[in-house]
Amino acid sequence: MNTSLQDKRILLTRPAHQSAGWQALLAEQGAHCDSIPMLEIAPVTPDNQTEAQSIKSLILDFDQFEHAIFVSQNAVRWGFDWLENYWPQLPEGPRFYAIGAATADAIADRGALPERDEARGSMDSEALLALPALQHPEGARVIVFRGQGGRTLIGDTLRERGARVDYCELYQRLLPADAATQLRDYPHTPDAIVVHSGETLENLHQSLQQSHRLTLLGVPLICPSARVAAQARTLGFTRVTAATNAGDTAMLTAMSEALAA
Repeated sequence: MNTSLQDKRILLTRPAHQSAGWQALLAEQGAHCDSIPMLEIAPVTPDNQTEAQSIKSLILDFDQFEHAIFVSQNAVRWGFDWLENYWPQLPEGPRFYAIGAATADAIADRGALPERDEARGSMDSEALLALPALQHPEGARVIVFRGQGGRTLIGDTLRERGARVDYCELYQRLLPADAATQLRDYPHTPDAIVVHSGETLENLHQSLQQSHRLTLLGVPLICPSARVAAQARTLGFTRVTAATNAGDTAMLTAMSEALAA
């Protein structure tokens, strides 16, 4: 057990359906976990006819892509649901890539073999773009499975290198309607707050303002990367720690270091 987490109160902000494993891991370390989701994931459904038709067209062309990039576990979940509807057996052409270790594991669980960075194991966007296979993609077709309105770094960079990039946007990321109310009624000052993405951080900051809980800007905040940590400092958070990636092990290490300081 990590003694730096014993009896510490941790506020979690992940979507409810993604929080159970992380919460259990922290509980094993003796922490007390509270959950106020700051992100809600809403998939594109057939009822959204324009968006659904765009996804279907890309899925039907999937065998024409050389590279398939998944930016999150949600992208894997709904991307493979769509693929399995139209491709009972995955075509052999595309190479699979993942942002983050959990995303890579999710791809493997769906029967595909993601590319790995042998030195690092898991990859962020910058590490993915440093892979030898993506240095000279002139003319290659690349499909990026993601949510609506995500970061454009991967697509912009690969287009600059000559690739033909399509975004397959499978879901929306929303601020839960009751987030500010839950935060206003939250009776504790936690020992740490954890965010797993830049968008979650933005939603947390908005909810802090709406709930008049700005004193929580001074609580230790654990972020999944240096980029998100810099974003947090810009928003006014004063005790920010950056993990090396968003995986459970890296986030747990960063939290332990922050609470042991």
